[in-house]
Amino acid sequence: MDLHTRPVSKPIPLRDGGCIAGAGPVICAPLVGRSRVSLGVEASSLAVQQPDLLEWRADHFEGGVAGAASDALVATAAVIRAAAPGRPLLVTLRAVREGGVDRGLDDATRAGLLGRLARDGLADIVDFEAGSDPDALAMLREICVLARVPLLLSMHDFERTPSPESLLAAFTHMAALGADIVKLAVMPRSEADVTMLLEATSRADRSLAIPVVGISMGELGTPSRVIGHRFGSRITWCSGLEASAPGQLPLELLRRLVEESRAP
Repeated sequence: MDLHTRPVSKPIPLRDGGCIAGAGPVICAPLVGRSRVSLGVEASSLAVQQPDLLEWRADHFEGGVAGAASDALVATAAVIRAAAPGRPLLVTLRAVREGGVDRGLDDATRAGLLGRLARDGLADIVDFEAGSDPDALAMLREICVLARVPLLLSMHDFERTPSPESLLAAFTHMAALGADIVKLAVMPRSEADVTMLLEATSRADRSLAIPVVGISMGELGTPSRVIGHRFGSRITWCSGLEASAPGQLPLELLRRLVEESRAP
């Protein structure tokens, strides 16, 4: 494993040309509340801990996300932003096939909802799965370009860690689809799988012009959330009031461990 520490210099792009810069990883805290009120409380509570980025997992929201009810999504995003002023917001409406809550939405509908939040200036970044319907992805990409909102393309494998070649190919494929940030999260079955994910992330970081994120999930993969920045992984997720993925650590613990990992 290549343990040569190097600064993570690629900034994370935000809406309207903003960015999150710095040599360390961006720490992102997920919001998984199921109601507008609970999300406001959650956002306010997490904002006090000053994560670099908030992620709203809108698939957890039970207030209605389809058709005319998209107004509820917009209103809720506004509540989140008001509860956490100054905190950039990544919005994710995760597909069921990649770990999301089933809301009965097809890819085109999810893309349309994310697109509306981008157009309305309520999302600083939007996340969409690279394996989504190509037409839906192209539509969302066009909206994001016009709205000046970065598109994070993601891929998740909750069963295994693919080969090093497949991992690097996945990063490269997402970049070729027009992503502004690429994220790959996989499940390890051994420590060797964690090493493989980190090495593939390092290779992708060196070969691609955009920020990359590589995560090995579950308890076995937790070290990747702490030292991933040493391999070019630009964002790491903590747990919020609740975890949104296996292997996440509480924000303050993650922050301390990351700082310790940066010490000479």
